[in-house]
Amino acid sequence: AGQSLSQIISGAENVVDISIQVAAASEEQSATAEQISKSIEAINSVTNQSSAGVQQIARAAEDLSKLTNDLETLIGKFKIDERKEYSGHSIRNKGKLIRA
Repeated sequence: AGQSLSQIISGAENVVDISIQVAAASEEQSATAEQISKSIEAINSVTNQSSAGVQQIARAAEDLSKLTNDLETLIGKFKIDERKEYSGHSIRNKGKLIRA
């Protein structure tokens, strides 16, 4: 009976040790899961910021394109008379270099 009791106590101690190990592993997994969650939130934040930046760049490109078209329209209204003299300036008109 004494030997059986010793085996029961030894088995119970083993169960307690295993339970402690399981609890420690569970806490470690929980901490790791929390770190993963925080990392995913950070990635999501960076992704959202990048998306907003891309949208701003797209709007700026559209604005620049419109300004370019407007400038081309304005420049198209100017005509250069090849016969006029320009004081000391060189200009190009239809690929020809004109010197004053």
